[in-house]
Amino acid sequence: MQRNLRGLGLAALLTAPLATAAHAQPPVPASCLALKSGAEAALGTHSTAALAAVSYPGQADAPGCLITFTGTGAVFGASFQAVAAKLDTMMQGRGWTSDPNAEADGPTGTALGYHKTGQAVAVSVDYATAKGVCREDAPVASCHPTPTQMKYTITLGLTPAS
Repeated sequence: MQRNLRGLGLAALLTAPLATAAHAQPPVPASCLALKSGAEAALGTHSTAALAAVSYPGQADAPGCLITFTGTGAVFGASFQAVAAKLDTMMQGRGWTSDPNAEADGPTGTALGYHKTGQAVAVSVDYATAKGVCREDAPVASCHPTPTQMKYTITLGLTPAS
């Protein structure tokens, strides 16, 4: 192993970190970090943020950032509607206008949309259960999992509005 390192030479060792840095993702914009901070305060837990293509109803996917929360109902509670209400209060409190055309509801989740100063945010609050928790031959709405059986995925996608 030492023989291989000696053969690399000083120039190769000095440029290796630079090559790695060249492939690094650009930093997440401040607007995304501010939204992430507000959502974390509203939900009382940590999230991740990354640059990603963001979908917003009625628009083509666009470059933006995606804030993601994951966890069980032990963290978020047993009501996805209550989770969405916390995010709605946070968004409107920060001057975002809700977009009724982006709203959708289902038995295990909800979607909301917001606009503000040339930007749009698509919010999704959804949970799933492991196989066997709910009967496969019954409607999803008839299943009543415990909070720890609810596996949440909550996303906020920030993108320029068209």
